[in-house]
Amino acid sequence: MKINSIALSFVVVLFASTSCMHTDAPVRNNPLVQQQKMKLAKLESPSNKATYTLGEEIPVAVSFKDTVHLDSCLVYFRGKEVGKFTATESYTILTDGSLPGKAGVRVKLFYNNGSSETHSTQITLNSDVIPKQYRYKLVNTFPHDIGAYTQGLEYYEGWLYEGTGNENQSTVRKVRLENGEVLQIRNNASEIFGEGITIYNGRIYQLTYHAQVCFIYDLNSLEEIQKVYYQNKEGWGLTNNGTELIMSDGTNVIYFLDPEMFTVNRQIEVFDNEGAVTALNELEYIKGKIYANRYYTDEIVIINPDNGKVEGRVNLKEILAVKDRKASTNVLNGIAWDSETGRIFVTGKYWPKLFEVKFQAVITD
Repeated sequence: MKINSIALSFVVVLFASTSCMHTDAPVRNNPLVQQQKMKLAKLESPSNKATYTLGEEIPVAVSFKDTVHLDSCLVYFRGKEVGKFTATESYTILTDGSLPGKAGVRVKLFYNNGSSETHSTQITLNSDVIPKQYRYKLVNTFPHDIGAYTQGLEYYEGWLYEGTGNENQSTVRKVRLENGEVLQIRNNASEIFGEGITIYNGRIYQLTYHAQVCFIYDLNSLEEIQKVYYQNKEGWGLTNNGTELIMSDGTNVIYFLDPEMFTVNRQIEVFDNEGAVTALNELEYIKGKIYANRYYTDEIVIINPDNGKVEGRVNLKEILAVKDRKASTNVLNGIAWDSETGRIFVTGKYWPKLFEVKFQAVITD
């Protein structure tokens, strides 16, 4: 992470020393507890779990007993030292250029008697971007297998590829867009719960829900080539940017993976201006942005892959008419992009239809 133009603010607040209260309770023989009782100062600001917006200044305030003399102080922001100052100076942390998400602040105090102590806290930084609102325009409607619990959806060289989930129902399949005909299908083992898929370098990658394994298939035959294991407790959505796989796990974190080793190259925390955007599910990479279904919602969020900021929200409420819904009809899930024509397709779990849509910005006064 690169932090630009960071300044610091330090406010010294003196308070009178107080005598210890007498207690008959035994003192626990715990060095950590004893160390905490011996602290000479208190980190007043930022408070633990405080929330700020990117671009907002963060004051650093420490109070300490009037019987001690502060010599100097070091402040660390997200693990990096960002300044050194004395008791007579004032500073703030500027968050411009930082990333949204959880961030650690650590302050190390040095006293003139040669002793030192450290205080730390964790804050949250919300995005400084207010997402644009989009609505959809329905372009075409196509049949969709009502028995498909859609977990991943891809459009590649004129064909739809779909990954489905649930135990005893998980598959990878090649589908004809125009009529929903399943041309090829590969069934997963009965205990496997299939999740998101993506096509990369002539191969289909398929995540699993709890098995912590990704299956890799030949694009033409759907035969298994290999499988790789990952550390995420759950696999949800999968896409790629041409050089990396991009994975969600149901939280607000998105991971960028090496396609061969499945190691994590980097990760982003997804935030909007109000907080963490969680339940990220099926993913699609469209023109340099990540489009993500949110589980149990009727929206798709548009995410900047460089910083995790939500730049847009697409409202797809009521795209599947009430007359097309049954008791088994599940949530919206599945985004596919035709990179040659720019068409976007969406569907859902056990939905009878798949839709071609265009997204239009909502104009507000």
